[in-house]
Amino acid sequence: MGKYFWIVSALGLVFGCAAEDPEPAPRTREDFCRQWASAACSTEVVSVCQATDAASCRLSQQSFCVSLVPSGFADDQADACLDAVGDAYADADLTAAELLTVMRLGPPCDKLVRGPKTRGQLCDEDSDCDAPAGLECVIKGSGTNGTCEKPTIKMPGLSCAAAQEICTDGFYCNGSNCIEAKSEGELCSTDQECGGDAYCNPDGECEERLAVGSACVIDNECASGVCFRFGAEDSSCLDRLRLSPSEPACENLR
Repeated sequence: MGKYFWIVSALGLVFGCAAEDPEPAPRTREDFCRQWASAACSTEVVSVCQATDAASCRLSQQSFCVSLVPSGFADDQADACLDAVGDAYADADLTAAELLTVMRLGPPCDKLVRGPKTRGQLCDEDSDCDAPAGLECVIKGSGTNGTCEKPTIKMPGLSCAAAQEICTDGFYCNGSNCIEAKSEGELCSTDQECGGDAYCNPDGECEERLAVGSACVIDNECASGVCFRFGAEDSSCLDRLRLSPSEPACENLR
């Protein structure tokens, strides 16, 4: 009896293993954008944006997502992004951080693209690097390019000479140490030299970031981080956006 028991058990294990589902294939960009659209088209969004129905909202938002997400899409961190999209659109009232997420692939959706560069390779911007692996383009001082690294933060006055080392807010790495950010009006080459409250303007000078409601051209001019376009020639800094039928943001949600 014991012999037959072990034979039957072994066969059960074999067939049990054979019946297990294979590992699911990674999502494609198109698969991801279908899920993005479902997360975005909440009941509140469909109502507030006056979409014909949820299906038309999803179709429109899916097309927007495909145009937003680069072809280098990687599935590794996609779930965190989808959760953030759902949270952002749940009440149809988006904060500045949520707007950056759904309109500019801000955190955590900034980890969706696997750039061609690996750790230690030269880069010009974050999208050059393998973001799902935690890599960012770390640029030192007034440099215009850097290397793909996993950043580590150093405190004021400490050495930041290692390629992956960056400085805490209000300070920047001059290539050797973390020093205090430059003051308004001082010459600069990059935004990081000016600290978090200022940016390097087109004239190469540190300038205080603009308040909500100010006319703007690009996001980094605004203290909120969002320069939102309301019309062909009308853009201003804002820190939240309540969706409504007249808002341009609803055009891709109905």
